[in-house]
Amino acid sequence: MLEQIVTKLDAYVWATPLIILIFASAIYFTIRMGFVQLRDLRHQFGLLARKRDSEAGINPFEAFCTIVAYRVGTANIAGVCVAILWGGPGAIVWMVICSLLDAAISYAECSLGQIYKIKQDGEYRGGSYYYLERGMGFKKLAAFFAVLTIVCVPILTVGPHANSIALAFSTSTGMPKWIFGLVIGAIMLWTIFGGIKRISKVSTFLVPVMTLLYLLLTIVVIGANISAVPDTLGMMFSSAFGFNAMFGGLIGQAIIWGVKRSVNSSGAGMGEAVPAAAAAEVSHPGESGLVNSFSVFIDVAVCFCTGFMVLLTDCFNVIGTDGSTYLHIGQGAESLAELAKSNTAGIPWTQAAAGTIFSNFGGVVIAFAILLFGFTTVLNYYYQGETAIAYLMQKASPKARKMMILALRIIVPIIFFLFAIATSSATWAIGSAGVGVMVWTNVIVLLVMSPTIIKVFKDYKTQRKAGIDEPIFDPDKVGIKNAEIWKEINKDR
Repeated sequence: MLEQIVTKLDAYVWATPLIILIFASAIYFTIRMGFVQLRDLRHQFGLLARKRDSEAGINPFEAFCTIVAYRVGTANIAGVCVAILWGGPGAIVWMVICSLLDAAISYAECSLGQIYKIKQDGEYRGGSYYYLERGMGFKKLAAFFAVLTIVCVPILTVGPHANSIALAFSTSTGMPKWIFGLVIGAIMLWTIFGGIKRISKVSTFLVPVMTLLYLLLTIVVIGANISAVPDTLGMMFSSAFGFNAMFGGLIGQAIIWGVKRSVNSSGAGMGEAVPAAAAAEVSHPGESGLVNSFSVFIDVAVCFCTGFMVLLTDCFNVIGTDGSTYLHIGQGAESLAELAKSNTAGIPWTQAAAGTIFSNFGGVVIAFAILLFGFTTVLNYYYQGETAIAYLMQKASPKARKMMILALRIIVPIIFFLFAIATSSATWAIGSAGVGVMVWTNVIVLLVMSPTIIKVFKDYKTQRKAGIDEPIFDPDKVGIKNAEIWKEINKDR
């Protein structure tokens, strides 16, 4: 009963109006800022190399890795397969297209988060609720978004990741899911007790490792199936634009599921990347916008790797628009026919694809990838909850804030364990519904505050054109109020 209610709620939240809102907003910001997310990739790489140690925050590369850790999660593996099940191979193409555009939304929200951040208890704090209050003067709406963040992010959206990790290891080893939920929850407890400093250090170590290993796995699968690459690419693009004889009728579904999974995976527009982006020590908000728009590309690269592997090895199923008749049942593994009986898509597909190369060990390989992706994502989810609590308790004593944050640090690993032993379909629906509500709120706010975003973007661009390698942000010069922290940040520059 609960599962049916949640699934219906998810469908209402993610109806066509939200898809149009996201896609149109991504196009709007891309055009208004002159394809900022694609125009100067070399400069974005250079920003990652800058070292700015800070007692109040983290350096840009640590912020980048923390945000990539959040973006690259189990949705990059399990969620991509769900998109193929309902939208066909063309969903992957639309996922890539949407992600390239979504990067402009990421620039907008991350730069805005930097503009209105504050220093509290010796740490930088920023988030959508800060620019709602300080940029728009909407204190009640800001408080609502902060509460929404606490409920939806460190609690509800933990579900898909916890369940996917436990399911992956349980499937590949035969051991009960609760064992993995308990062990990983304990490791998580140790990590989040170190706050943003420890979270960023762990992310900086794990993100390059997990991304490169997954890319290597994809290259191995491609190498073993090199002759099928042209046909697979042709199937993806013909399906995406309605020309494929088998999947062409799913073009509408391909677009909807491509956009939906792009946003679910990258999180661009949700406001979830903002707290970590605001914690970075930078000299101009535009710097944080550029660095973290680039992080969306890492996310979509991992998504593409998953989609291409399952398609290339024929370890995928596609269901028709009636929701019951299958258009295709994969022949790459015997398990695909059994999975089709329950409309199951996700980790088992990717494990089957890896199994075509590594036999029974393939499942363990994917389980390890799921562990790294999901674990680092949940770390960021916790930090978003911590920042929201810090915002809601601005007027409380430092001791009271620390006690509430301590309670969250204990609760999140417990929530992780409970979701690890829950049913998969329910956790995906709960997490997806929570994401949709946040996207509705945050994207509309970004559009309303777009004049401020564009002004700051142009200020950064103008200084760069003038030959200034490290632009300085002066809120008074740009005409922005309630951004006093920047006078302190740049007083020595």
